[in-house]
Amino acid sequence: MSDSVLEMEVTGPLKTNCYLLYDPKTKEAALFDVGDTIKKLLSIIKEKNLKVKYLFCTHLHFDHVMGIKDIRKELPNALLAFNEKEIEVLKNMGKFARIFGFKPSSLGELEVSVKDDEIFNIGNIQLKTILTPGHTPGSISFYFNDSLISGDVLFHRGVGRTDFYGGSFPELEKSVKKLFQLPEKTKVYPGHGEFTDIGSEKNENPFISE
Repeated sequence: MSDSVLEMEVTGPLKTNCYLLYDPKTKEAALFDVGDTIKKLLSIIKEKNLKVKYLFCTHLHFDHVMGIKDIRKELPNALLAFNEKEIEVLKNMGKFARIFGFKPSSLGELEVSVKDDEIFNIGNIQLKTILTPGHTPGSISFYFNDSLISGDVLFHRGVGRTDFYGGSFPELEKSVKKLFQLPEKTKVYPGHGEFTDIGSEKNENPFISE
């Protein structure tokens, strides 16, 4: 198993967890869900002299992408990456996003289309994609080194809401059960709130029945 470092910063009005994953040997890195300004993570990137290859979005709800416009200026070589089904989600965010001053057009162009069961290399880290629809049609979770970045699909004793555009609880339930096939020791890093693990969620999450 390759070395990896995962750093987190809580961002934006809805307290979204933004993650920085990097290989300390090769200095290659990726950011996940830049929900607003990320002073702490940018400081780490500069201090460690990291090369950020990708700006991954687990999904395109505004609270997970509000910082993309500015971070693309700060890190112009990093490629914006998400599932193409999320483009319709972006278009349908409506008044709620505008309350917080977010314009969907500010995100910019998709540069890497992320699909199910792909491998992205961050230095020596192999990052596997898992399509996990339900919260949104194109939600992607990312698995590496017995760790999972789950976006808003799976939380500590909770799951993502399904009453927004494109949401579906039956699809979400299938997706969570798919994640439950990962090793029980897998650490789960969600889009909001505290960390958890697959084993305890299988046994104690009240929203998913086996």
